[in-house]
Amino acid sequence: MDQYVTEQSGMCEAGRDFPLPALLDNAPMVLVFLAVLTAFAGCSRTDDRNSTPVTQRAPDQAFSSGIRNVAIVPNPMARATPLAVLIEKHGVEGEPSSYRYQWFVNKIAVQGATASSFDPSTLHRGDRVHVVVTRSDVKGEGAVFESSSVTVPNAPPVIRSVALEQEITSAGSRLLARVEAFDADQDDIQFQFRWLRNDKVVLEGAESTVVLSELAQSDIVAVEAIPYDHDGAGKSLRAAPLVVGNNPPKILSVPMMMSSGELYEYAVRAEDPDGDPVSFELEGGPSGMTIDRAAGQVVWRPGAGLSGTHHVKIIAADGKGARAWQEFDVSVPTTPQSP
Repeated sequence: MDQYVTEQSGMCEAGRDFPLPALLDNAPMVLVFLAVLTAFAGCSRTDDRNSTPVTQRAPDQAFSSGIRNVAIVPNPMARATPLAVLIEKHGVEGEPSSYRYQWFVNKIAVQGATASSFDPSTLHRGDRVHVVVTRSDVKGEGAVFESSSVTVPNAPPVIRSVALEQEITSAGSRLLARVEAFDADQDDIQFQFRWLRNDKVVLEGAESTVVLSELAQSDIVAVEAIPYDHDGAGKSLRAAPLVVGNNPPKILSVPMMMSSGELYEYAVRAEDPDGDPVSFELEGGPSGMTIDRAAGQVVWRPGAGLSGTHHVKIIAADGKGARAWQEFDVSVPTTPQSP
């Protein structure tokens, strides 16, 4: 083909200088002249062997839709923060458009997750999340974009409460830290404790119980608990301070047995050796049981059909960190069946 084009080009150049009168004098040369004109006409067209018809060119999807990129924010993600779709557009706005969303977890579409935001609080560590965005305009369904995935991070353990209890022994003050915590990934939780005397650290370690022999009357002690799972530490929490030498209340009353399956009442009575006012708390008990915080009156009306034995734990506190407790079981009597 290249040789043919070269020959045509030479003929084009020759045709420009061809002596027309001499051609007319010889009839056979007319045919040659016509051939030269045909070749010359072909040379006047631009060689487009390397061009592509417009109808065959694949348009850039992102540019034609006005979208440059689709991403998930925030990244890195946090379980307590909803995920959202960030659509980055080109500077020139095209036709008005709307978007449809579908969220995926581990490449599986989440049923009902078709909003522009997504709640990741129920996911597990290591889950991967991405979103597919479909653009629609006045002409109908348009371009489809898929974001990069984000990975659910570890959920650190969380301490709900820390309580400090004191017991006076011959060796000194025995202090116990009671911790309530949870981990969203159900990882095992370990604790480190930082024991403080008058707001200064005196002991650190994994023991939740310590005996401090050098405490003086009216010293203020506290404990700070730090939770750990296999990926790191969670936020620490400090218990309410406790005054050394303060004596805990004593619970003097004895719980009553339940005589009726309809109502249980028990008046808890306690005294504080230091004369401090005592408040009461129901730390454990069946559903519906209540206690008057100031008076200590326990009331429980079992639900219909409820039976069996139920464990109860009552706390008496003096407001200075000293506490006493009482534990007992309440059994719902079986209603005799009529003959």
